[in-house]
Amino acid sequence: MIDESHLVKTQELFDKCKTVVAGGESSYARLSSTRPIVMSHGKGTRFWDVDGNEYLDWCLGYGPMIFGHCPERINKAVVEQISERGSMYTFPHELDYEVGRKIVAAVPSVHLVRFCNSGTEATMAAMRLARAYTGKDKILKFEGGYHGWSDANALAYHPPIDNAGPECAPWPVRFHAGIPRVQEECLVIATYNDFEGVERLVRENAGELAGILAEPIMANSGVIPPLPGWNEHLRKLCDEHGILLIFDEVITGFRMALGGAQELYGVNADITTWGKALGGGFPCAAAFGGRKDVMDLETRNEVFHGGTYSANPPVLAAMNAALDIFMNEGDTVYPHIKGIADALCKGLREVFAEAGVDAQVQQVNGMWQVFFCHQPVTRFRQGRVNDGEFYDHFQREMQARGVYFHNYQMERWFASTEHTMADVELTLTLAREAVAAVKAKLGRVTVSAH
Repeated sequence: MIDESHLVKTQELFDKCKTVVAGGESSYARLSSTRPIVMSHGKGTRFWDVDGNEYLDWCLGYGPMIFGHCPERINKAVVEQISERGSMYTFPHELDYEVGRKIVAAVPSVHLVRFCNSGTEATMAAMRLARAYTGKDKILKFEGGYHGWSDANALAYHPPIDNAGPECAPWPVRFHAGIPRVQEECLVIATYNDFEGVERLVRENAGELAGILAEPIMANSGVIPPLPGWNEHLRKLCDEHGILLIFDEVITGFRMALGGAQELYGVNADITTWGKALGGGFPCAAAFGGRKDVMDLETRNEVFHGGTYSANPPVLAAMNAALDIFMNEGDTVYPHIKGIADALCKGLREVFAEAGVDAQVQQVNGMWQVFFCHQPVTRFRQGRVNDGEFYDHFQREMQARGVYFHNYQMERWFASTEHTMADVELTLTLAREAVAAVKAKLGRVTVSAH
């Protein structure tokens, strides 16, 4: 067990950070409900805090580190690029072609790409491109879907249910302060996996809709898989009404399969965005791409997209190395990741069942989340009413035992190429201890949502 009272260096350094960094860190998702983790270093499936405590990591930087911490092949490619060829060109270079051709080869719906610096940027560019191509202003997105922190789409992310409107037509609740109300005029909010609801909203707004923006697997509200036929339904609606289908594959791209969730479900988007795993753990790796006729607006400079650091050589070197692994070793990479996830999810279900705890371990390939409730979660609002208190205590007990996954139930667990069955067994052993401790602390099992 990690003794939180002995985390002296962690607290000292976090307090120092807060004197110069607003809030002590630069992304609110990193804040812990129990205590901060101030990291020292990471390697493979482990990381260490500044007090020397070791953690088995199932969060992996929210998904980018598909090859674990400090992956040698990615690091080597970046170091060689920086030391031998430079870090900034501001001109096209060979890696533009190499990375671009590999993405196009991997994702059948994509004919041309552009590079950018974050998933937020990629999604903003995709929305602008859809509007330019169709001449329409509105984008339909789904309640609970997170597509970056920009004003353009930061509505109806995780709104309070008692102030979010009817589930059949959710209100465009602003994510945080500082977002202009005018943004509400640009978005139509629908409910994920609600076939009738989305069809009705598309019909009502078709004359103004430029695109449907969706995660092909909802992965920003825990893990909510699409119901059978859901992605096909979105594709059909877009085709019928002259709307572009934008798939946000920032989380799922190159992680679910070489061709992402589009390959998994056999549904092609008109525009796709990527990030996270595309860089193999290297930051600022993102891109968007799509059909040639759509992307040709970028070719002709009819819609503006740019950035000083877009397509910078170190990031493309990391992307290039990651894509080589995905493309050349995918026959072992993807089955390994899925096998680890399958074993851990199966074991977690058994742990919760043995303890008499209502839990839904929802998984797609190498990504999963636990909802403490009675029935499978198919919509965002179901996930919001699961037993969050039980989840919080479970995460704290696991973190105290040196197993880390994010403390927010709307995040996810991830497997990497570096995880082993020994990691799975260790996690399950400690999960049994943690569940027993939570039951004793709360004096109950979960409160089921029906």
